[in-house]
Amino acid sequence: MSLNIEDKGKVKVVNLVGKLDVNLSVSIESELEKLVEAGSIYLILELSGIEYLSSSGIRVFISIMRKIKEKNGRLVLACVPDIIKKILKTVELEDLFEVYENIDEAIASFE
Repeated sequence: MSLNIEDKGKVKVVNLVGKLDVNLSVSIESELEKLVEAGSIYLILELSGIEYLSSSGIRVFISIMRKIKEKNGRLVLACVPDIIKKILKTVELEDLFEVYENIDEAIASFE
């Protein structure tokens, strides 16, 4: 699992690659929390490289979204693979997240 951060003005794009499972969710959540605590309250999670998302991974997304909302920020998802969309739909959370087809649309949503 890797996490790369791109600065796009007031928005940070977080590229996640690999399998977001119980073994990695704690470290990924810690990295995302550091971003939020440092003042990055406008995040795009770019998920095109995610191969697997466990319930622990979903919990990370929800936890970070709550922390960002407490600071009047926004978290959106972009480039979500169909398999991940199916997982979110199966657990009835697809409406909880703003989802964009590509990074440009996601960035434009913050303007």
